[in-house]
Amino acid sequence: MVTGSAQLLAGSGQAGTSVACHVASMQAKSRMNQCLSVAVLVFAAVLTGCSTDKKADAAQPAKAREGSVPPRPAVVSAPSGAYRPMTVTGGSRLTGSIDFDGPIPADSVITLPPDLLGCGPSVKTRTVERTGNRIGGAIVWLTDIRAGKPLPAQRRFEIANEDCLLTPQVQAVVAPGTLNIGSEDAALHRNRIVNVGTGELEGIAPFNDNGEVVPFDRVLDKTKQLEITCELHPWSRAWILVFDHPYFATSEKPGTFAIDDIPPGTYHVKAWHPQLGVAEQTLTIAGGQPASLALKLGAPIAAPSVTPVDSAGR
Repeated sequence: MVTGSAQLLAGSGQAGTSVACHVASMQAKSRMNQCLSVAVLVFAAVLTGCSTDKKADAAQPAKAREGSVPPRPAVVSAPSGAYRPMTVTGGSRLTGSIDFDGPIPADSVITLPPDLLGCGPSVKTRTVERTGNRIGGAIVWLTDIRAGKPLPAQRRFEIANEDCLLTPQVQAVVAPGTLNIGSEDAALHRNRIVNVGTGELEGIAPFNDNGEVVPFDRVLDKTKQLEITCELHPWSRAWILVFDHPYFATSEKPGTFAIDDIPPGTYHVKAWHPQLGVAEQTLTIAGGQPASLALKLGAPIAAPSVTPVDSAGR
């Protein structure tokens, strides 16, 4: 009897030891899994922090009107109907020049305070690219064309903060498209994208180091005029004209431009430079016959405004 009891007690002790060992093993595995999960989360956070791309969703205004400015007259307007791509037969090439008579704003040098880091002691602003009175950097387009050659395949466009200036200063793009805003500066930047015609703030791109890029896949969605500024460097400014057709061009430094494959017809041609105003003219294109046009800038444009209003429009 004593022997049997001893065996029973010994068996109970062995079972208890086995259970205790099993529990300890499970607890060790649980701690190991928890440590592994934490390590994975930390590694993912490090990868995210090291990425030079930022999601545009995080840069969108919290409210549709938050940070907006009063609307101003835009140089482009909503089209009368959808653009229809087609095969162009008997298309013509329009070439021309863009001039400006009158005093041309000179470049200026801005001396910066020592606490504004990353831009150097001074910045030279670029105002007008020109050769004599011939103006480069002006956009020319057909305002009322609703059918013609197919849209280009290229739908990704770029603008960059370089030497505390936005470049290119003026560009024309096709909708829909993606706009990549980047920074090549060690300076802090905070770029605002404003729809000139509505005054709405459509995006914000913050930067704290060079090499960063913020993509926007919704701001180039339709015909509009966009103004890009920097909250920290008020002299830094750029403009984008968004079209739903491919019949536009940007003049070269000698003031010349060319637009190809225009179907026969009568068109309204418009040119615009942000500092020198607009020029407009009506032109008839004959099938297969080259055409030429001399445009002279000078019609007034609305003065830029960056005064914010709140969501109530005040």
